Amino acid sequence: MKNAFMQFLREASTSLQYRNIKLYCAGAVISLFGSMMSESMIAWVAFKLTGSTAVLGTVMSCYMLPMILASIPGGWVADRFNRKKVVLTTQAIALCIALSYVAMAALGTISMGGIYLLSALLGVTVAFEMSSRMAMLPSLVDDPKHIGNAFALDSLIFYGCRLCGPAVGALFLVTGNPVWGFAVNAASYVLELFFISRLKTAAPPAKSAKEDRDSLKEAFAFAYGNARRRQVMVLLAVTTFFGVYIQLMPAFTALRNGTALTNGFLIFASEIGAVVASLLIANKMTDSSDPSRVKAMRRGIGWAGVIFSVCLALFATAQSVWLSLLLMVPVGFAMSAIFSGAQAVLQVEVEDRMRGAFTAMFYNFAYFGMLALGGPVLGYLASVFGLPATTCGAALCCLLASGLYLRQDSKATPN
Repeated sequence: MKNAFMQFLREASTSLQYRNIKLYCAGAVISLFGSMMSESMIAWVAFKLTGSTAVLGTVMSCYMLPMILASIPGGWVADRFNRKKVVLTTQAIALCIALSYVAMAALGTISMGGIYLLSALLGVTVAFEMSSRMAMLPSLVDDPKHIGNAFALDSLIFYGCRLCGPAVGALFLVTGNPVWGFAVNAASYVLELFFISRLKTAAPPAKSAKEDRDSLKEAFAFAYGNARRRQVMVLLAVTTFFGVYIQLMPAFTALRNGTALTNGFLIFASEIGAVVASLLIANKMTDSSDPSRVKAMRRGIGWAGVIFSVCLALFATAQSVWLSLLLMVPVGFAMSAIFSGAQAVLQVEVEDRMRGAFTAMFYNFAYFGMLALGGPVLGYLASVFGLPATTCGAALCCLLASGLYLRQDSKATPN
């Protein structure tokens, strides 16, 4: 049993054999931990300042909408300039934003205006950083068949940090002074700048203006011109839009008469499931050149949507904190399986020359963009119809989309 588990872990971490991936993952773990901790603290502070569920979606929109607007320029930059330098520059800017939160918390001047402004600035920064980071990732592995595993590991780090970050952020909030939590986030950027600076990468080949325009068109055609890829993108977009729950977690916590600690551990439970799903996908995508693995992953995405829909509706109606914690595990598992699986099956097929443009479309039109739209919409509907009813209705929409995906996937022809 122990040997089988160790073999599973070795296969799931196949791409860690490369020096660049080790450095990349070390920096990503540190930076994302700080970011996730800070994000949960900001959401809780905003909720406490206003007592409104709608403001949670508004804060997210102030972060997401600028990201969406800057996504296409971000993809253009990723395909034209040195991706490592872009990541270093954007991380330095993010450090300055993190230090601004430290200053406001230390001086006791945190306000909704300050949160909105810094969220918008960070959104623009992340739009450029994310496209270049994801476009750079395949160049960090020597064997193309390990690209899928590298992206799955990146998702594992993302969800692993969401597992620990909010829980630690809750501990800082319990002390009554969030300044130290924001300071830890700022320090994490310094460490990531060190690790990223040690990566050995090459700049993308120079392009003409016409080639830039063509790469954007080709990236759009790649994502939406093929039936199977379009189905994956649409399912991810629908479940992300209607499946908003992390952003509304302070409101769910309040319904259960919970505290900041309760809020942190509800997110913690969700990310336990997400980490397990990401680890499973990393194992299954050890060799992304195997068509049978990719086919199974596509099918699994649809069934993950079904599980997500059912468990989200049950969570919305649960009264007990303990039952809510248990239900958060499969909710997080399924959402991670959809996102990580979609990223793995699509990124292994895209050509490097348009990877930046495609990454911008994937993250900002099918994921972050839908969070930006879904957050305020569901937040508003929750304030009108109540959070449980709104979430159950949204879960039904996710279930219908998942069923349609499974039906179409069984009929669609590959490529």
